[in-house]
Amino acid sequence: MIYVSIDENGYGPTLGPLITTGIAGTSDIDNGWPEDIVDSKKLFSSYKKFATIEKIALSLFKITFKKFPSTALDLFKQSNDIKCPKEQICLNNLPQVPMKTSIDQINSYTEYLYDFLNKQNITIKSIYSQITCVKEFNNLCRKKLRKDYMNYLQFEKIILNYCKTFENIVVSAGKIGGRNYYMDFFQKTFSSWKIKKINESKDISEYILIKNNSGIVLKFVKNIEDKSFLGVLAGIYGKYIREISMIGINRFLGTNRFISGYRDRYTSEFIKKIQNKNLVYMDCILRVK
Repeated sequence: MIYVSIDENGYGPTLGPLITTGIAGTSDIDNGWPEDIVDSKKLFSSYKKFATIEKIALSLFKITFKKFPSTALDLFKQSNDIKCPKEQICLNNLPQVPMKTSIDQINSYTEYLYDFLNKQNITIKSIYSQITCVKEFNNLCRKKLRKDYMNYLQFEKIILNYCKTFENIVVSAGKIGGRNYYMDFFQKTFSSWKIKKINESKDISEYILIKNNSGIVLKFVKNIEDKSFLGVLAGIYGKYIREISMIGINRFLGTNRFISGYRDRYTSEFIKKIQNKNLVYMDCILRVK
C-alpha cells in the first residue's frame, strides 16, 4: 500500500501560480512529527521564516531524489511540463538556491529528517507538483469553471499520475474551499471507475474508487496539515515552489519591494499601478478571479 497526501498553495492570491503537490510514501502518521514542521501558512507568517521552509523543502528534495538541486529549475523539473510564453516570466528569472540558508544547514537537517523518517518506517517514494500558471488559470476561468473545481482538477492529475506507478493507494487531500461533497467532481475522469461513498462530513469526505487492478481510497480532509505528516510536507514543499515562482515574477517586473501576490496592501497597490500600464503580459501576471 502506498500513501499519498496532497495539498495546495496559492488558492486565494491575486498574483502568481497555483501549486498542488503530492507526496507518496510507504506510510504516514497523524501526529508526533518534528515541531518545526507545521502548516506552511503558519511557517510563512513572515519572509524572515523563509529559511525554515527552504531548509525543509531542499532536505526533502535531497532525500527523495538522492541529490541536491543544482538550480531552482531542478525543482520545477519534478513537476508537470510548464507551457510558458516567450517572455519566460517565471522560469528565466528564478534565483539560485539556497537563498536564506546554507548547504551545511541543509545537509544537517537532511540527516535529521532522514533519521526521523526511518524511525517511523516512512520511505518517500515520490514528490510531484502540478503547477497552474496564471495564464492557464485565467483560461480555465474563461471556460466558466468554478474555482473549487479547477483546484480539484490539479488534485486529480496528481492522483492519476500516481495510479500509473502504484496499483493501490490511499490518498489524503486537503478539503477544497470547505466543500463536503465531491461525487459530482468524479464524473469526467473517474466516470469509468466504480465509486463508493463512505462518508461526507465537515471533517472528512471519503470514497473508494476501483478500476481493473487499481484501487484508490480517497479522503478529503479538513486541516490536513494537522492530520497528515506527508500532507504537511506537501504544503511546505509546494509553498517553497510558489515563493520561488514569485521571486522570478518580481525579478521580471523589477519591483522595488517584494510583492507576495496575496491580498495585502502592497500587492493591491502594485496591481493598481500595473493595471494602468496595460502590459502585454498582464495575463501571465494577474488572475481574473
